[in-house]
Amino acid sequence: MTLVSAKVTPFGQGKKRLVRPQFFPIKNLQNVISAMNTPPLREPRFTLPLQRSFPKIMIGENEDSSCIRDYIQSHGILFVLEKDSLNICRVSDNTLKLLGIDPYFLLGKNLRVLLEANDIEALEACTDTERIARGANHVPICIQNQTQKLEFDGLVQCQEDCIILELEPKQNFKTAKDLDFYPLVRGSLAKFRKAESVQELCDFTAQELRQITECDRAMVYQFDPDGNGRVIAEDKREDLEPFLGLNYPALDIPEASRNLLLKNLFRSICDIEASPAYIIPHNQPLDLSLSVLRGVSPCHIEYLRNMGVRASIGISILKNKKLWGLVVCHYISSKYISYQVRAACELLCQIVSSELLTKEENRDYQYRLEISSIQSNLLEAMSNAEKFQDALIEHKQDFLKLVSAGGAAIYSGREIVLLGQTPPREIVQKLLKRLGDKSFQQNIFYTDCLARWEPAIAAYKDVASGMLAVAISPQPKKYLLWFRPEIVQTVRWAGDPSPQTQVGSDGIVGLCPRKSFEMWKETVRLTSLSWQQYEIDAALELRKAIINVVLRQADELAELNMALRQSEARQREKAKELKSTLCELKQTQTQLIHNEKMSSLGQLVAGVAHELNNPINFIGGNLRYAQEYANNLLSLVELYSQYYPSPPIEIESKIEAVEFDFLREDFPKLMSSMKLGAERISKLVSSLRNFSRLDESDMKPVDIHEGIDNTLVILNNRFKAKPDRPNIQIVKEYGNLPLVECHASQLNQVFMNLIANGVDALEERDLALPMEEVAANPSTITIRTESIGESEVIISIIDNALGMPEEVAARIFDPFFTTKPIGKGTGLGLAISHQIVVEKHKGKLHCISTPGVGTEFRIEIPLKFNPAPSVE
Repeated sequence: MTLVSAKVTPFGQGKKRLVRPQFFPIKNLQNVISAMNTPPLREPRFTLPLQRSFPKIMIGENEDSSCIRDYIQSHGILFVLEKDSLNICRVSDNTLKLLGIDPYFLLGKNLRVLLEANDIEALEACTDTERIARGANHVPICIQNQTQKLEFDGLVQCQEDCIILELEPKQNFKTAKDLDFYPLVRGSLAKFRKAESVQELCDFTAQELRQITECDRAMVYQFDPDGNGRVIAEDKREDLEPFLGLNYPALDIPEASRNLLLKNLFRSICDIEASPAYIIPHNQPLDLSLSVLRGVSPCHIEYLRNMGVRASIGISILKNKKLWGLVVCHYISSKYISYQVRAACELLCQIVSSELLTKEENRDYQYRLEISSIQSNLLEAMSNAEKFQDALIEHKQDFLKLVSAGGAAIYSGREIVLLGQTPPREIVQKLLKRLGDKSFQQNIFYTDCLARWEPAIAAYKDVASGMLAVAISPQPKKYLLWFRPEIVQTVRWAGDPSPQTQVGSDGIVGLCPRKSFEMWKETVRLTSLSWQQYEIDAALELRKAIINVVLRQADELAELNMALRQSEARQREKAKELKSTLCELKQTQTQLIHNEKMSSLGQLVAGVAHELNNPINFIGGNLRYAQEYANNLLSLVELYSQYYPSPPIEIESKIEAVEFDFLREDFPKLMSSMKLGAERISKLVSSLRNFSRLDESDMKPVDIHEGIDNTLVILNNRFKAKPDRPNIQIVKEYGNLPLVECHASQLNQVFMNLIANGVDALEERDLALPMEEVAANPSTITIRTESIGESEVIISIIDNALGMPEEVAARIFDPFFTTKPIGKGTGLGLAISHQIVVEKHKGKLHCISTPGVGTEFRIEIPLKFNPAPSVE
């Protein structure tokens, strides 16, 4: 705001000097320093002019707060008692004057030397926790000195390490009527309830309090949100100048004093000209925040003296446990306020505090109804709109009327929408950037002097001197802003509101009491109408409604997305099931074809073996006779040559032509070779017959080693050396196995697949490694069998090929998965082997492979077939 003019007009020229309303002195200046050097978040409606500058005010390190004293008002006595024993450890030094007893005599004595037993019991009852909570700390006290019996009103308060007892002389009332305040309080209560407004309630309060306290002036102050005070009600003597409507700066009551007003609602000062009574011994000051006798600081004494006030009463008015205002009573002369009067005043002000909320709610009721109607319209519109911004734009009149604004801005994170009378877009962008998250308190920021917060806005005072902002969401940032135009105001201050300072002897600049209370006028600009609490509440309610609408829309969208995802999941599941079914069908078809081929091959092998068996047996049987016949003929020829050493020339020529000597030597060898070949053919045919096992398709006990040996015989040709590699060594490490109950032909097929797979891997290894390394570490297939108890057998087929990675080994039994080049494998051999072992024999088939070391296929099957499924 800007000071346009300042006019000093003396109060009451030619009349008695006027009195300024009482405020408490400034003791702790730290809040004043903060107020001058840092602008508050909530800007005041009536503030000091922007052009003014004040000296930086310092405060000494040993400055006490306003409730710490080592002295009291001298019209009463204060005792500090030990909690357990009630021994007097400290006492005010005015006991000689009021009791006729030297204070130093009392130190260390028990309180029982002064009080009678019934008074001691009443005092101890006041220390009860429940009674303290109710505030019942008053106890009548009688003290008998050497000459008379003295009556006091005693007030008890318990501190952490002591009990404080305050005594005030009882007032001698002229009549019983003066003692009975109930009818007066009852009449005041009736007036308070009849009041139809806050103003009428405050007028009644000033009138009733002046009547009860018999003061010269009674006033009601109301504080604005920034602590500035204003006299809104007054009742006074006719010869005094009115203070009604005057304003007082927040500096008159520092933060420490405001906190004390919340803690101790009643404060009375009987005579500022009376000398204080000091508390002895002077070892340390006391916390007298709840004391009625608390001494008055020199600063406050000077303050009241400059105002022409000698005695005063101050009573706090609370609203929702916050300081709403004060009731202040001033006396031109000294005045002792008795306990009964204080109790009546405090009771009335408590009633005022309770009535205040009701009156303010009644005052704002009609407007709240209108706001409620507007909120309902906006909520309905936002509920039906795709975006809440669209609803606010469409119903912009309701949006502005909600908080009585002239213009508004909606920021959705990407764009700014301006409604009504607002600053230019670039200025609004600057305000949004300045706002940030730190400017908000509980998601709201408001000021009725926007130029103090952002000087650049001063040029647009006609549309934006005040601003109310609500944060909808921090990320992404979404804000609602309302603007109000400038309202020029003339503020009447009771004296220059600038802080009065003086330099102390230590060179520190501090506040000092005002010496002049002449009217000081100023015209305030760059301010708007203050934002009322119900308008702030309406903005917060709109924010809550927007969040609820957005959340509901988000929930609906989430439900739709969830339904869509569930539908997609069902479709994917169906597709997965279909794919799995097709894969199973393909696998089953391929397996059926493979089984059919193997069955046909087995039948063919069995047929061929059967057809070869008779000729081989015939050849084997006749070879013996042929060898015998040949041996006989050779013997005959040998005998003939002995008896006829010189054969005819034709015979000798024939002998040379047929190389008879070589024939005679080689023919036995030829016969022996033919016999070995026949025996091998006979053995191969027997192996083929045993491998096919057409007569053993059912489960029956068999010799596992026989099946392995037959498989090795069939694959013998693959083990032999080739031009590009040496032979493959077969190592048998057979254990002592009993007969195993199994499908022999199917298990032989497993042995064939696994051993052939090892041969393929070794051939690949021999081609990949240098011949020297292959010679040093020959290709080997180790076949190991062992029996595990009487339950199962283990057959391990191990090669020392290149091995395979873990991810390949994990899929080695998947149908159609192969690591071989296209055309060299279907990927079904190992899958079928796995199925035969696991499904047909309820066993297990493991692949254990280490890259660079080799691979082990381990078959685990039960000795006796168990139809229960095996868990692999």
